[in-house]
Amino acid sequence: GDIMLKILIIDDDMLTRKGIQTLMPWEKHGMEIIGEASNGKAALEFLKEHQVDLALVDLDMPIMNGTTFIREAKKLYPHLNYVVLTVHTEFEYIQPVLRLGVIDYIAKTQFDQENFDLILERINASISKKLASFQAFAPVDWKKNQILYPHIYALVSMEPETDSHISMFWDLNQLTQNPDIYELIPGCWTFYSDTNRFVFPASFPNTSLLCIADVSGMTYESLAKLLRNYKNEQFFYDYQPIHAVNYKRAHELKEVQYVDSTSSLEHLKEKWASLNWVYENTLFDQFKIDLKNNRLKPSTLYHLMLSLENIWNTSYGSLSGDSIKLPASFHSWLEVEEWLTAVYEKTNLFSSSFKYSPEVTQNILAAKLYVDTHLSSVIVTSQAAQNAHMSYGYFSRCFHDITGISFTDYCTQARIEKAKEYLLHTTNSIQQIASDTGYNDEKYFSRIFKKQTGFTPSDYRKKMGAP
Repeated sequence: GDIMLKILIIDDDMLTRKGIQTLMPWEKHGMEIIGEASNGKAALEFLKEHQVDLALVDLDMPIMNGTTFIREAKKLYPHLNYVVLTVHTEFEYIQPVLRLGVIDYIAKTQFDQENFDLILERINASISKKLASFQAFAPVDWKKNQILYPHIYALVSMEPETDSHISMFWDLNQLTQNPDIYELIPGCWTFYSDTNRFVFPASFPNTSLLCIADVSGMTYESLAKLLRNYKNEQFFYDYQPIHAVNYKRAHELKEVQYVDSTSSLEHLKEKWASLNWVYENTLFDQFKIDLKNNRLKPSTLYHLMLSLENIWNTSYGSLSGDSIKLPASFHSWLEVEEWLTAVYEKTNLFSSSFKYSPEVTQNILAAKLYVDTHLSSVIVTSQAAQNAHMSYGYFSRCFHDITGISFTDYCTQARIEKAKEYLLHTTNSIQQIASDTGYNDEKYFSRIFKKQTGFTPSDYRKKMGAP
């Protein structure tokens, strides 16, 4: 339709606000910006007077931060949608907000043109779906009705970009006239049929047909709740691209507890970050299976891939003259697997035409891993060369060629990255952090830190830390 979605931008940084207004192709995606506010409190004032469909919310703002604003606004404006703007791509920051039902987030670090269209399309799809479902169901509250069938079919789709394959499915199976097709939750339709033979469209992306037993006597409302759980939790790992009915009992759709233990996450992060799998087929397969078995929450998994993207691009980007790019989202584990395999193959492609033997490369990666795991100790290049069984000069050259950065620079970079983590996630003193990252002299540490980041350690903690 020609209804423009109305957008409010909430960010305490005027440049960011102007940037978002001018850089992103709002009009093209049927949206218009109708106001801006520099903190949550001002935004709530604006909402009193204006009809808004979507708030773009910065998380770190004075007076009233993003999270508090969303909590407050949710009580007053149930139909408002939120997209979060954030400098932190670290999962710990975004997780609590995602729990509040934010439909998307935009990392300020990824403000590059090509992403805008994708982001806006995604946002638009989510909102139109929601609006459509509000309008469609206003008249009768059929959700309170009991389900009178022994089983019910549910078509679950994670494909926000297109639902042409859904209407095609109805057509192919002569279901278009079926009065009992309900879009129970966005992207999820239920219907009853006494057959179990269906024709599937050739292209049926990220979509499953479930047959759910034990539903008799349940209300549509309670089924909606189960399906929402299934869609948010299990679908990601459950999805197989097969054109067949997937049989489930109602109780199997319940919430699964994801193991998002920080220790297993750290452990996985370390494994992937070591990049050891890059040269070894068996190791790659083993890591992949291990990753799948951990069944991380999809959003956590995405952040793990984000850090992998960063590490890979730092280590190999300059070598291969190419960088890897994470898609805007993963709909299922299969897509993650495909992406990892593509990364693996890409690496193998240029590493096999590489001028160093696998042994040398392996030794250099081992040296890199040694640095990553011994940040608090003094590391001397000559010692590292000796451990790698190379002469000082040869080691330095290989290290630079293979990782794209000199050994001493790498040590500094790794130490400062670690220091940033300590500053944000611990309350340790600057002196303690300096010594934990291998600097005995706090003043020297602060000088290096400022040279690398532009901030003194205490400013960094103040500016980037949690509110």
